[in-house]
This record gives sequence, C-alpha cells and structure tokens, in this order.
Amino acid sequence: MTDNVDRADDPSANGEADVDRLRTDIEQIKSAMAIEERYPGQRRLWLVHGVLVGLAGVLTNVVFVYPWPEYVYILVWAAVFGLVGFTQWQTSVSAGTGFDDPDPEPKPSWTIVFGTLVAGLFVLTSIVDPVLADVESVLQGAFFFSVAFTILGMGYLLVGTILRSYRIQPIDRYPFYVNGVWILLFAWLMPFVEWLHYAGYAVFGILFFLHGAGTYYLLTYRLTD
Repeated sequence: MTDNVDRADDPSANGEADVDRLRTDIEQIKSAMAIEERYPGQRRLWLVHGVLVGLAGVLTNVVFVYPWPEYVYILVWAAVFGLVGFTQWQTSVSAGTGFDDPDPEPKPSWTIVFGTLVAGLFVLTSIVDPVLADVESVLQGAFFFSVAFTILGMGYLLVGTILRSYRIQPIDRYPFYVNGVWILLFAWLMPFVEWLHYAGYAVFGILFFLHGAGTYYLLTYRLTD
C-alpha cells in the first residue's frame, strides 16, 4: 500500500504518463491523412458534383416557364441527387475494401449512413406532401425542395464529422462543413423569400457549383503539400 502511495506521489511517474499521452497525441496527428489517400478520387467528386447540381439548377429555371408537370422537376432532381449520392457512396465503400486501416477502432458504415439519409428524405417528403396539397404550386415546390436541401445539408455535416473518425486531415473535412452550413441556410430561406420560389433552383445550382469547383481547385492546386 505504501508503495502505491509513493508511486502516485512520485512526480517522475506522472511525468512519464504525461509524456506517453503527449506521444500518443502526436502519433494521432501524424496519422491524419489526406482524403485522397483514403478515398482516391474524392477531391475530383467536388467538381463532378458541382457540375451536375449546377446544370440541374440552371436547367430547372430555364424550363420553369414551360407548363411541365411537377413530377418532371422531381424526377430530374431525384436523378441528380441519386447520382451524386451513388458516386459518393461508391467512392467511400470501394476505398474501404483493400485499405489497410492502421486504426483498429470500429468505424461507421457508409452504407448505413447514406441509406439513413435516403430513408429520411423519403419519409419527410411523404409526410409534408399531403399538407402541401392545397398550397400554390410554386410555393409547394419551394417547400418540397427546401426539405430535400435540408437533408442534403445535414448529410454533408454528418459526412464531415464521420471523416474525423477515419483520421482525415481537417483541411479535407472543412469543405463538407461549409457546404452543409450554407445549404441549410439556403433551405431555411427558400420558402420565405419570394424570389427564391422562382429563381432559387438556379441560385442553388450556381452556389453549389462555385463551392464544388472552388474546393476542387484549392485542395488540388493550392493547399496540397
């Protein structure tokens, strides 16, 4: 018992513990990797997704003047978001196979993450659809896409947070946070700002493209080691 007390009071023992903790922290910092090392092609996806969503947004407003059925717009955006989600999921899952992860800690499943987001989008849109049945079509579209954009923004924030558990360096995680925040802000504004009911799709597409292209340029040509 005396030996334990002396050891607890021994400053050298505490110092060794602090050194070990500091060494562990340093090793964790060193082990942080660029997202391209863990998920090859991820930086390029910023540009690809930016182009896809940007074109969809502008195209939606271009054909907005024609009396097309509402389901046409829904199908266009569903196809775009589906393609974006699929390519993101495929990149995440395919990179996980054959990658020797030095960290033995269990990681979140990307399949479950993306599947949950898709299921959440389906449930929310199904809930609000009967409520908006008697609302003017223009406003109805704004509310519908506001819900979809909300799920998208939450998805980017969630992915950025999960990437931390995969020890992805902060510079590659920050674009996910930024994208998620501005998308949520846009989704909140869209139903309440009248001109966004009409031009919001093109504005969203342009902003998404600028963020994607800017992120790709900075991470590929400016901020790389």
